[in-house]
Amino acid sequence: MTAFYLSKPYEPPQAPENLPLDLPWALLGGISPEKFMKKYWHKKPLLVRGAIPAFELAKTVHEPLSSPISPKELFKIASKDDVESRLIKAHPWSFEEGPFSKKSIPSLETADWTLLVQGMEAWHPAAANVLSWFRFIPDARLDDLMISIAGPGGGVGPHFDSYDVFLIQMSGRRRWKISEQTDLSLSPDLPLKILQNFQPEQEWDLEPGDMLYLPPHIAHDGIALDAGCQTWSVGFRAQSYKELIQEGLWRLAESLENVPELEKRFADPRQGATTSPEQLPNELSKQIAVLLRNLKLDQVETFMPGVAEYLSEPKPQAIFTPPKDALDIGQFKSLLSKQALVPHPQTRLIALGKTIFCNGEDMTLGQTPFNQKAWQSLAAKRLLKGSGFIANNPEDSLFEAYLAGWLIFSPSTERWL
Repeated sequence: MTAFYLSKPYEPPQAPENLPLDLPWALLGGISPEKFMKKYWHKKPLLVRGAIPAFELAKTVHEPLSSPISPKELFKIASKDDVESRLIKAHPWSFEEGPFSKKSIPSLETADWTLLVQGMEAWHPAAANVLSWFRFIPDARLDDLMISIAGPGGGVGPHFDSYDVFLIQMSGRRRWKISEQTDLSLSPDLPLKILQNFQPEQEWDLEPGDMLYLPPHIAHDGIALDAGCQTWSVGFRAQSYKELIQEGLWRLAESLENVPELEKRFADPRQGATTSPEQLPNELSKQIAVLLRNLKLDQVETFMPGVAEYLSEPKPQAIFTPPKDALDIGQFKSLLSKQALVPHPQTRLIALGKTIFCNGEDMTLGQTPFNQKAWQSLAAKRLLKGSGFIANNPEDSLFEAYLAGWLIFSPSTERWL
């Protein structure tokens, strides 16, 4: 039996509510989040030895720590239909999508395979706690936490990402090679996006508790050195401007359904006779220009709610289950005075000023000031406690979100089923 089976699992703490952004963090190699964002974020790589000090401390007392999530737990999660998982094998390269039965996953000692499991924050509290460490970066940029588990030699090949990523070693060792090369052409005949001409410039072996940050387009290759090697990847979203503009425009167009002024028909009593009937009339252009100015459709402030709404949408794989034996509004209000209400792990909350979007919907529109404050607290602190926010109104948006499974009471075993 190998050592990592015997070691105690690490228990990641939840980040404090108020993160000290100007103080040095072990997670960031003894620099503050403010300095990290200024010097490294989206600019250059950073290797941090002992990013999680608990692993090194445990070694000094001869009680090594293992990953918070065992291989058995990870394989069980990868067997679920609503989990995004992939199995990658080398020599030759092959790629399969889950779900996976236990029998279809190679043994930990078998070489040259990697299992990737996305969105782990929705399936295990340890992963959600690790994500909370990175809330010095806007929530709108956060994607998810992916775990890779591999046999010796396992990896996904040399590649690059179009987004920022923090690679945290949680079990076993992984050898990382990176390059800032400009040649990012891919091998044309492989089932994976593998670089055709990878030229490593730096190389490190990461041990449990170490972390490597990589900005976009840094070529990298990670090879597992031990059986059961686990790397936890905290990834960040980077949509194209085209996607942001298209999604924002679509939602802006939808919002015009509620503008009575736009139901009027175009009228041109001043239109004169023309010798160029093929030309779009100037009067039409003038009137539309006036409407755009009056509705402020030519201003970014009018456009951004649609972008915020889009960025608050949950992942396509997200499934929300209404609570069993749902409370009525009175019971809900009573329980809220005793227990905290928290977002479901797959719920996304994005704030635009004092407006809060939850899973693609404006939850503060038409709500009482107290209710709006409640949503603002949920977005900022990821929890809410106190029945004073809730009116005895079944159409209260907090209560509706609870009934939809978007908000849940914590502690709750349902959160991690």
